[in-house]
Amino acid sequence: MIGNLKLILGGKARAKTVAEEAAGPSIEPTGIAALDADAASSTEELAEALDLFNQDISRIVKNLDTEILRARDHSVEAGKHLGSVQESMGTLVNASEKINVEIAGVAQSADELNAAADEITKTVKGVQDRAASTLVSADSSAIQIEGLGQAVQHIGSLLNSISEIATRTNLLALNATIEAARAGEAGRGFAVVAGEVKALSVAAAQSVGAIRARMEELQAASQNAIANMHSIREEIGGLTPICDQIANSAQTQRHAIGDLAGRMHNAQAATREVSDAVRSVEDVTASAAAVSRTAADLSVNASHEAEDLERRVVTILRTIPAADRRRFERFPIDLPVRVNVGGQMLACRSFDVSEGGILIKLPEKAKLDSGLTYDSEISRIGNVRLRVVGHSALGVHCAFIDISNSAKEALGATLEAFRKENQPLIDRAQAFAGQVSEAIEAELQAGRLSVASLFDTDYQPLPNTDPVQLRTKYLDRFEQILPPIYEAMLVTDSNMVFCLAVDRNAYIPVHIRKFSQPQRPGERAWNHANARNRRIFDDRAGLLAARLMRPFLIQSYNRDMGNGVFVPMKEIDAPLTIAGRHWGGVRMAYKI
Repeated sequence: MIGNLKLILGGKARAKTVAEEAAGPSIEPTGIAALDADAASSTEELAEALDLFNQDISRIVKNLDTEILRARDHSVEAGKHLGSVQESMGTLVNASEKINVEIAGVAQSADELNAAADEITKTVKGVQDRAASTLVSADSSAIQIEGLGQAVQHIGSLLNSISEIATRTNLLALNATIEAARAGEAGRGFAVVAGEVKALSVAAAQSVGAIRARMEELQAASQNAIANMHSIREEIGGLTPICDQIANSAQTQRHAIGDLAGRMHNAQAATREVSDAVRSVEDVTASAAAVSRTAADLSVNASHEAEDLERRVVTILRTIPAADRRRFERFPIDLPVRVNVGGQMLACRSFDVSEGGILIKLPEKAKLDSGLTYDSEISRIGNVRLRVVGHSALGVHCAFIDISNSAKEALGATLEAFRKENQPLIDRAQAFAGQVSEAIEAELQAGRLSVASLFDTDYQPLPNTDPVQLRTKYLDRFEQILPPIYEAMLVTDSNMVFCLAVDRNAYIPVHIRKFSQPQRPGERAWNHANARNRRIFDDRAGLLAARLMRPFLIQSYNRDMGNGVFVPMKEIDAPLTIAGRHWGGVRMAYKI
């Protein structure tokens, strides 16, 4: 700003030198006239410098807002990419977890196979042990059966001896029978004995024959048993290598499965580490996405702060006469306005009016283009041609061009009538400011307040308040001395909605009793409308009143009562000076 001011002053100095060279020597003003000329020149230069400062602030804020919004867009785009990465990480985490589950299942199956291989090994070992025991038993049985065969052969030899004895006995009995027959009657008893001996030998021979037949069958069976035993022994002997091979294979399988199980456990641990790492990356990605969203939110907040900076700076400059670019005082006069847009008459209303132009509130979705001119009909003024010079949140700013003399007279009469109508309200606001100032200065003189505490702006949030209420060092004394002044002033006009004092930051320490209700927990909308004390209302109207340097200000606006409710207001403001310093202003609002 200082550099720009130097350029302005330097430019004027050079212009004067050129004029002097063209016109020759000139007589410089002296005395009071020279001082007045210097003061006027200084005021003009200050106004131009502040106007340039205003333009620079607007340009810087606009560029800053653009860059912040670009940063927000990039942050949002990065957030989208991070969101995609996060989704991919989530998919990878799910896949890793599934793989982990599958590997865990394979590892469990490998453990089960390993246990089965151990069981097979144990079973084969049992079979081997049983085969060896059976082989021993078979050998023992074969030996016993061979002994039985030998005994049968021995019995056969004995039977042969018995058969031979029976045969001889039979021959002997035959001879005895013959000799008894020869002996006649004397050998008859001997013949009987010989017959019995013969019968006995025949029976013995028959028994021996039967026994021999049985013994031959037994000997054949024993030989078959011996052959079978040898065959069983050979089969069991052939089974042993197979069992050994099965045991070796089972052992090899057990080792292989054990190695596989170990590898599966290692793979499961590795997969778990990967899953943990991916989940960690997912968490970091989620954090980064959250940071990106926060950055986007901060960018939006910064954009709003940049806009708020411009609004505050412009508001401050509007309160300084030397810095106000407006050539004429604006008054919040509400008039019907009809604008010709392409042959169609657009019905509007004025927001404020001055000798040089008008601020128009358009219907929703209606538009007037900057730089273009429009014919209009303004109630109580007449037909006026308008040029659109700008747009703001309040409406469309238009300058009067080609205004007729009759329209000028009607405009002047309208403005003068508004001045006269509101002069009593201006006087009342200035008197109210005087009362508030006297009451506060009395506190200073009595020592109940200090200048330092009076100008305290270290606003401390009050706990458990929503919207947040704030405390200052002077709040307790203000809550004692200001309510009686407010309530006494409030009853002087039935149309008055409120009257109060605000500091230079639009902080309202004390409101009228109606809007100073204790807050209700959890009822934000109600609190916003009914607990308006101890809060900062730094909207356009609040800042204009707080930073007011002019003798008075008349403004109109829609008062935000919360929950989407807005009430139209007309407000008369006056500056508030305490202890020789600008402290803030007083606001007196009326129903429209």
